[in-house]
Amino acid sequence: MANFIAIIDRDGGRRREFLRDARGSIAPVGGLRVGDLAAGNFAAVWAAEPRAPISTAFSSSSAAVIWGDAIPGPGPERLDAGSLGTKWKTLHSVPPAAFDGFHAAVSYDERSGLIAAADLLGLFPVYYAVSGDTLLLGSSPQLFQKHPLFPARLSRDGLVGILMTYGLFEGKGLLCGVHRLQPAHALKWRPGTSPKEVKQYAIPFPIPGRRESIEEDIYRLDTAFCDAVRRHMPVGENAAILLSGGRDSRQIAGYLSERSDRIEALTFGESTDYDMICATAVGRALRIDHRVERLDESQLPMAAALQVRWEHLGSGFANVHMWNAVPALRDFPARFISGYLSDVYETKGRPVAFDEVFGSAEHRGMQVSTLRRLLLPAVFDGLIDEIQHRARSVYEASCTLERQRPWRFFFAHDGRAHAGAVPWKLSFGSWPVLPILDRGLLEAIFSLSEQSLFHRRAQDEILRRRFPRLASLPLDRNAHDTTPLLPSAHQRIARWFNKTIEPVRRRVPRKRERRHYHRIYDINGPGWRAVRRSAEPNRDLLADLLNMDVMREILPPPDSTITVVNKIRDSYAPKQLLALILWSARDMS
Repeated sequence: MANFIAIIDRDGGRRREFLRDARGSIAPVGGLRVGDLAAGNFAAVWAAEPRAPISTAFSSSSAAVIWGDAIPGPGPERLDAGSLGTKWKTLHSVPPAAFDGFHAAVSYDERSGLIAAADLLGLFPVYYAVSGDTLLLGSSPQLFQKHPLFPARLSRDGLVGILMTYGLFEGKGLLCGVHRLQPAHALKWRPGTSPKEVKQYAIPFPIPGRRESIEEDIYRLDTAFCDAVRRHMPVGENAAILLSGGRDSRQIAGYLSERSDRIEALTFGESTDYDMICATAVGRALRIDHRVERLDESQLPMAAALQVRWEHLGSGFANVHMWNAVPALRDFPARFISGYLSDVYETKGRPVAFDEVFGSAEHRGMQVSTLRRLLLPAVFDGLIDEIQHRARSVYEASCTLERQRPWRFFFAHDGRAHAGAVPWKLSFGSWPVLPILDRGLLEAIFSLSEQSLFHRRAQDEILRRRFPRLASLPLDRNAHDTTPLLPSAHQRIARWFNKTIEPVRRRVPRKRERRHYHRIYDINGPGWRAVRRSAEPNRDLLADLLNMDVMREILPPPDSTITVVNKIRDSYAPKQLLALILWSARDMS
């Protein structure tokens, strides 16, 4: 990735001092290359993996930077920074153009000011803060506090929004005055004005009354997915993929195999994991050069410290292990393709109300009833009700079709904060290519009929019909059931038998957890125990904000076992509190 910080400040001495301090600490991990540019009162500095795609253009009064792949048209061609400056320079009254691909972009002109934007779903983080005629812009809020006009003070409504929605609600982070740019919006600002977030792109709503067959849906989704892989993975580069044992990466691997004779793949986990076994079978079937890496649990405290320092709870605190994947990606090609966030096209087949979404066990944020007990009323008086009311309004206004509201809210909040935050970490090792950041694919997904969405029927049919060999292989479902999508008679009988004896099997402790994500997310596991021990000495730092007895219920001391039914789902709340402790005690330098 590129970790960047940019500034517009008329005070030249203050600007240069800020950049000097920022430059010295801009690299979150080792092995990165630091770059910079300046034009007039604007300057930027960044640290990125040496092979990362970065384009710059500047003169004495203007500058433009693109970190990543900005794809402007129907073909695979990438936009360069010189063209970006020309495209955006004269656009004062209309929204700046949005581009496909994983990227962030900034254009500055001394007369017209600054425009900044990111990918269609806002996965590349862009934060900003304004004080008078000074603006800070960056991929992390961590370095903002180095500027004397932006002291690090806690935002109470930002904290409540994060705990409730598991994302930055309305873009508000943990620091007062610091906002994260909303998905599909561009920031426009010039000195003497207030910053404006301008809508660039909206995923279209399905046409009411349209009735299409599942065959048409399958064709549309298959075509869009294939085109997205073709556009986003440049021809001529070594094809590389982050391969899991599930649906999404094997579907992408299937498309890659149709256009490339040589594919490199990487899977994280252990040899006994269902995920690893299924991914290895896919690799063999496609004759992929497949490498496996084990993520060292002993390094989890270091990864947790990185996440807290640079992401400030804006990306949750469950995916921290992916910081430890960066070294393995250094030996990968310069770009790799991944199915992150491609698993969204599944529906319950009925309208889902706000209270059901926020009250469900699948919701990653804390329950409102829990927040009322946890947050001290004297500090957060009225904020819980206020933010819940605003969240309900945002949810209900997200779509006139009730069935799609959970999706659209998910994209902007917990999906963006959880799976959507992983590519930014991984790009320190190799640049991620994400088919989901293709408007053609997004529009195909959101136009699917209910029958095609239900239990991901359209995607499964694509695998069965286009890639029957892959559909016949064991499929990881993050469960003990790995029955293929095209099972043999023997496999169907085995699945029936396993389902029959599963209630009995649950009572017998397993020697080894073979579900990859259940193991690495286990808050009672050795890695997370170590994180809990690192946080424990600073627990009392939150005594002025939280009811410590309730906090102890949710997050008991590290030597205590936290009661969980589901090792993934039931760990989100205690991990949020862990992150908050570590953030409160973080290094402010």
